[in-house]
Amino acid sequence: MSDSLFSISFNELCQLEGIDSDVVIEIVEYGIVRPANLSRETSESDQWLFDTTSIRWLKKALRLHRDLEIDWLAVAMVVDLMRENEILQKENDTYQRQLARFIKDAAHPE
Repeated sequence: MSDSLFSISFNELCQLEGIDSDVVIEIVEYGIVRPANLSRETSESDQWLFDTTSIRWLKKALRLHRDLEIDWLAVAMVVDLMRENEILQKENDTYQRQLARFIKDAAHPE
C-alpha cells in the first residue's frame, strides 16, 4: 500500500510549505526526494509533481538540515538510512504477525 494519495505541483509545494524553490531543487538534486513525474519531458522544475510520500521525506530532510545543521549530502545519507529502517521495520512487523499465527496454530491444532 502506498502513501501516495495526491500530488502537488512544485510551485504549490514551495508556497504552501514556505520553502525556497532553490532549496527544493537542491533536495531533488541530492536524491532525497524525487518528483513523481520526473522524466525527460518534465525536467523543468516548474512542471514537477510531488506525491505525499515525497512531501513527507522532504519535510524530514528540512528538519534534519535545520535542527542538526548538517549539509544536504549528510541529510541524503540519513534519509536513506531512515527509509531502509522503515522498510526493515515493516518486514519485521510482517514476520512477527506470521510467527504469532504459526505459534497460535501450533498450540491449537485442529
